Amino acid sequence: MKLFKSKPQAIVAIKADANSDGNLRFVSTKLLESELDGSESKFEDYFFSIYRYSYKHGSAVKALREQLCNEHPTNVIRVGNYFVLDGEAAYLSLSSYYKALIEASDISEEFKEYFEERLADITKKHNRSQSLPIPINLTEGQLSYDSRVELLTTIALNYGQVVAV
Repeated sequence: MKLFKSKPQAIVAIKADANSDGNLRFVSTKLLESELDGSESKFEDYFFSIYRYSYKHGSAVKALREQLCNEHPTNVIRVGNYFVLDGEAAYLSLSSYYKALIEASDISEEFKEYFEERLADITKKHNRSQSLPIPINLTEGQLSYDSRVELLTTIALNYGQVVAV
């Protein structure tokens, strides 16, 4: 599976195994969200797992989240100096992110198809949660959670297909 259309630089890879340095594990966005304690490192891990950008660096996603925070103050959960969006604000942030990825010119068609599936999935989750007799506001971590990623990553880790670079 290829993410970018351009040719990547050569990578020297070492197969990860029980004797490798470090401890590889998969952590879902829902778990990262539940571990938020107001610290910068926990929030950075959480934000990166959802948006694949560092929160420390300026990005359109970060700017959009700030805008949504101001426009939808009831959909903001404060965590120390940081915040998590829920409900409509979370949906708008994530759907905008996936739409931008789908429109990106340097991303392969295979990944664009994946991002289209993710957009359809978060739209379905959001609409279902809001159509309940008592609507439930899902957070960014809950909306962006992809059970297939968890399953496939776990399988890849168990088969030694994850490599240390």
